Amino acid sequence: MSSSSSYDYDLHDDDEMDFLRDRYKEDNINYDVFLSFRGEDTRASFTSHLYTALHNLGIFVFKDDETLPRGNKISPSLRLAIEESRLSVVIFSRNYAESRWCLKELEKIMECHRTTGQVVVPVFYDVDPSEVRHQTGHFGKAFRNLENRLLKVVEEKEEEKLQRWWKTLAEAAGISGLSVIKTLPAFSYFY
Repeated sequence: MSSSSSYDYDLHDDDEMDFLRDRYKEDNINYDVFLSFRGEDTRASFTSHLYTALHNLGIFVFKDDETLPRGNKISPSLRLAIEESRLSVVIFSRNYAESRWCLKELEKIMECHRTTGQVVVPVFYDVDPSEVRHQTGHFGKAFRNLENRLLKVVEEKEEEKLQRWWKTLAEAAGISGLSVIKTLPAFSYFY
């Protein structure tokens, strides 16, 4: 991993990345699937069910609350998990673009897609792919919320990040994926 990567981290993270790579090599840990998702939108529903289904099939899945070792910095662990995964599933939900962490993960995922050929499977959960591609609708509103928070800082770096994330979202949404429409349970129609 080059320190010139667009993914944010500090120089101390390089030492932790080396340590984590050594640990992964010793334990022969590589993930089959990395799940990228907005926890508040899908953790207790779609993502949890997907994780369980893949895990029950014997697929080694990285899901942050199931896999991240406690006490480690999140950033280097996530970067390494993305790099070491064969495939990334990106679950685009209504508020995905409001999370800096989600967009940083996506940026790293798409970097691996371009440089190593990592397979990326977008899942559009209760959003239309065109909303992600063009940052419109509920998805676009979430991105504008993040943009407004970041621009209050008024740093040139933040504007550059927003432009990178805009392009990265459009690139990821251009990959053929799956659409999942959230529906109400049948019993709720009787209320």
